[in-house]
Amino acid sequence: MYRYDQKPGTRFTDESNETLQRIRESEYAVLVGRNNCGKSFLLKTLTQQWGQNASYLGPARYQNFNLLGHYTPNRNRRDEKWRQFMQQWQQQQQNIDNSPVNLQQAIAELADEQRDKLTEIIFDLLGVTLEFRYTVENNSMSQKYISCDGHNISYTSSGFRLITTLVTSLLDEDYDTFLIDEPELGISPEAQGILADFLFDRAHRQKYFPHIKTLVFATHSTIFLDKLNISNNYTVSKAGDEITVLPVQTQADFNSIHFFLLGNRFETLYLPSSIILVEGKCDHKFIERVISLKHSSSQISVIAANSDNRIKEVLTVAKGLLSDLQRSPYRDRIFIILDSVHSAGLPDQLERMGVLPENIVIWPKNGIEYYYPPSLIDRIYGLGEELTIDGDVVSRNGVSYNKNELVEKVVSMMGVETEMQPEFQAMFLSKLEAKLG
Repeated sequence: MYRYDQKPGTRFTDESNETLQRIRESEYAVLVGRNNCGKSFLLKTLTQQWGQNASYLGPARYQNFNLLGHYTPNRNRRDEKWRQFMQQWQQQQQNIDNSPVNLQQAIAELADEQRDKLTEIIFDLLGVTLEFRYTVENNSMSQKYISCDGHNISYTSSGFRLITTLVTSLLDEDYDTFLIDEPELGISPEAQGILADFLFDRAHRQKYFPHIKTLVFATHSTIFLDKLNISNNYTVSKAGDEITVLPVQTQADFNSIHFFLLGNRFETLYLPSSIILVEGKCDHKFIERVISLKHSSSQISVIAANSDNRIKEVLTVAKGLLSDLQRSPYRDRIFIILDSVHSAGLPDQLERMGVLPENIVIWPKNGIEYYYPPSLIDRIYGLGEELTIDGDVVSRNGVSYNKNELVEKVVSMMGVETEMQPEFQAMFLSKLEAKLG
């Protein structure tokens, strides 16, 4: 237990120290983890370890201003900023997220060529024209201000000013490494996407930021994940005072962090948390009823393809919506349910389309009727031997119903406490529940 004013002895695992060296040698690195897992601590520690060529940008990185100040040459500018950062980082009695960057000063310190790049970038990103104008026209002795499409930058949105601060900081050629804590803060999702695409684009990087060797982001946004090189993404976790940093190694790992950043639910995007493709109408009625009873709080889409041949067509449509099913966080949340008798080679074809083999459920017996809750079947037919199915008729003990009549009876009798048929539970429902968490 620490005293109320004692700084925690946070440290990294030995394995993580090797990972941090890998990050140092990367062009990009993206850190993902829960709140209080140590991402900000990690960025500040790396800034300290990597020295004066590294610049840390914390969440509180903008101060408003109306007028530009004059640039006063200072050969020790970088040294002073480093001392300011180190003093704040080493002596603080609590977490302080201020950045040692002042947009007013930073713009004044840019060379004319760099300011031209700034205006070009802001116009490309946001369609806004930046101009450096005199407060008194035709008087070069008056102070300057920044005009944004005709009005002072101090009247622009916080998101605009935050983006301008990020871009201005990145143009500073005194640094070859930038560590940015939550680049998405205060920025609309649309603008986040535009900014992320810009920063991850190699042509833009070479044109505007050739001095930058490494960019490190700590983020809670899926938009800032490196989707082209998934190994540039890292998970950060904390147990006690010990922080673990692990690289993403597989597409499944990447899908997991992508899904985590969506709040572990697709419903926030008005998308189902899982998609279940079934062959026929009875499968659809029964499984949809099971889902509504057992997982009423989850949004799960049960789709009837009406035949196993059409399952591929429906899956093709899903692939079109999800671009690349293999790389989609939906990959392990699509289930296909097939009868024991189905088109030759269909499971292999579905796997090639991107469905995980363990998510292709093939009933040992040909018909969903064999997998209805046994207690309900006993109530409908009476105790007896196994059901017999002849075409559309399901019989036992001399009692017969067609498949549609039977499923209507079953779903009307089901309740939350109804016990599922063991194979139905093990082969499908338990797998689904594991994905839903």
